[in-house]
Amino acid sequence: MWSSSAGPPPDPLPGKQSFWDGPGLLTDRELIESSLVEPSQRSRFLAAQAPHSGDWLRALPIDNYGLRLDDEAVRVAVSMRLGLSLFVPHNCYCGTLVDAQAVA
Repeated sequence: MWSSSAGPPPDPLPGKQSFWDGPGLLTDRELIESSLVEPSQRSRFLAAQAPHSGDWLRALPIDNYGLRLDDEAVRVAVSMRLGLSLFVPHNCYCGTLVDAQAVA
């Protein structure tokens, strides 16, 4: 199956998984990139591919150095990174309707 989509593998066979995954990932990337309509979607997609763009996810949560994010901070960071809505419309305890455009 791999040979039919990426051509015959070289001899000797490479031992790195990245070699075998490469052609499929490239195809998936092109498919996703061609489906992006909004400029903000394209910008977010390209930014996520930048070197070290996900390094913040690998930071050790050390309190003494201020590197621990609470659950709410992670929720906001991931939502913003993925372009998701930060708020769900709901009724506030004060009785007003909070819509998805609310600002914290």
